[in-house]
Amino acid sequence: MAITLLDMLLNAKMVTPAQIDDALQNRVFFGGKIGTSLVELGFLSEEDLAQFLGRKLMVPYIAPEALLHIPPETIALIPEEMALKYRVIPLELKQRRLSLVMSDPADLAAVDEISFITGYVIKPMIAPEFRLLQALNLYYGLQISTRFQRIIDRLHTETVAASWIEPEKVAAPPVADEPVILAPESEVDAMVVDLEEVEDEVWRPIDAAAVGLAPVTDNAHTEGAWAEKVQHYAIGEISRRLAYVEDREEIAAAVLESLSQEFGRAALFIVRGDNASGWRAFQSGVDIADFEKVHIPFARPSVLKTVSEGQSFYLGPLTVNPLNQRILNALGGTPPKSALVMPVVVLGRVVDILYLEGGEGDLADSLPEVQRLLNKAALAFEILICRDKILLG
Repeated sequence: MAITLLDMLLNAKMVTPAQIDDALQNRVFFGGKIGTSLVELGFLSEEDLAQFLGRKLMVPYIAPEALLHIPPETIALIPEEMALKYRVIPLELKQRRLSLVMSDPADLAAVDEISFITGYVIKPMIAPEFRLLQALNLYYGLQISTRFQRIIDRLHTETVAASWIEPEKVAAPPVADEPVILAPESEVDAMVVDLEEVEDEVWRPIDAAAVGLAPVTDNAHTEGAWAEKVQHYAIGEISRRLAYVEDREEIAAAVLESLSQEFGRAALFIVRGDNASGWRAFQSGVDIADFEKVHIPFARPSVLKTVSEGQSFYLGPLTVNPLNQRILNALGGTPPKSALVMPVVVLGRVVDILYLEGGEGDLADSLPEVQRLLNKAALAFEILICRDKILLG
């Protein structure tokens, strides 16, 4: 039976079962490889990850310094399209034997195709996912997410800080059940604000007059409209999609595609620590470009902060403040009469936030069905976590 990377790390007592569970959840919620999550959460050093990846895949690993200082003539050996398609970086050519840093050295089909096209014998090598993405950005212009850039920046900061410490003065690391994860200084500085200058986001219960709701007196009409709405959602089809998703992107696609049938604008935000970042969004059925560049820190008031901290929905007009305006600008800039903002809670943790506005009816009428949809999305996340425990554990 093949031994997994997590098995190797457990056997070497490099990580604990609890840390592996946290890393598996992190991977499902935010994507990427399991090694990236282990480093991101502070459970494993970059060097240890690289060494264990090399042992697991039985290929050499490349140090970050070497990966980021490759001559242009070597980079030119692999065309940009091929490098981005297979996530590979050429490292060295010796006697028609090309050392190639790969995201998946076990992908024999990719090795064969690259060898056939280039005419070189391929010698696979490995590097942690975030370092490979950093190199692809440097040499081929691949855009990398803020998440991966933060990991790289943190590692760089730690390396620079360590270089200023004299060896004899380095104390042994404290023993603790759980590691303490510090945010990069750039993040902390960005979050330091004068909170007295901004009014707190105030939770408001639903007020029928405020949001334009009228009392319903025609029960027959109401039942008919409700039945039509339930059928319009086609929740049975959504359930089937969410039950068999392969990754988090399929969850987002299923949720937003179902909501696009009824709502004018919708957005999913990813909650990570003390901030939320844009994931995917649409307006009038069309995806909003560059939405992932939107960042909403929880150090200042916003509707996302209110929903995340309360783990409950918000329905009504948005309070006028800078971060709520940033959300609206990313979605088109027009303030809605009313918005519905709801958390996706997985294992007691808010991992995503859904923003909705528009539609033919009142948002309050849609709340039960949207909540049902988000509950199914949360279960889909749990399915992915269990699947990863089986496949990677």
